[in-house]
Amino acid sequence: MCFSYSVNFKADALQSRLNLTEALQVPEPGYFISAFTYPIMPVIAANTELHAENMQWGLIPEWVKTPEKATELREYGLNAKGETLNQKPMFKKAFGHHRVLVPMAGFYEWRQIGKRKFPYYIKPAEADFFLVAGLASQWANPDTGEEQETFTIVTCPSGPLLSTIHNSKLRQPLLLPEEDWQNWINERQTDLLPLVKPCSESQLT
Repeated sequence: MCFSYSVNFKADALQSRLNLTEALQVPEPGYFISAFTYPIMPVIAANTELHAENMQWGLIPEWVKTPEKATELREYGLNAKGETLNQKPMFKKAFGHHRVLVPMAGFYEWRQIGKRKFPYYIKPAEADFFLVAGLASQWANPDTGEEQETFTIVTCPSGPLLSTIHNSKLRQPLLLPEEDWQNWINERQTDLLPLVKPCSESQLT
């Protein structure tokens, strides 16, 4: 799973590389971002062009009727299992219509040995950042009318390295290679399950 990551990368370099139409606003400090604080984080979305948006981590489906239910579901919306995105009601619509890319400098996983857990930081072997598959949703609070943009991080089965480190859940973020960035966010591209797989071990350190 992925419940903490870093945005300690050069935002202007990422903006230039992706030709974003809006500046990428990165929160400070960015070395350790915990999902359970439901932070506001930058994601990359597409309409006619790639652009950056700030969204709250923890997807709330648009069909949720009450703030109480939104609060209850948010924890379940931090991560989404890639193999079942087109089946689960919580993620099905977002998978079809609002896929995003989540930039991160690296992410944290904990290795459990006995009763103790040891944190590991996983980052790109060569690049300055990962782009991770994500989904987004817009939810309107029926009590206040306030709209919230929320997102989730998609996960896949872990490869050998992450299976050794994160040896209980056997999951990892779906790290997309550059050739698949556009495929993921293109709504006309529907055959995406072949992308749900661990990246090459050579890309990680």
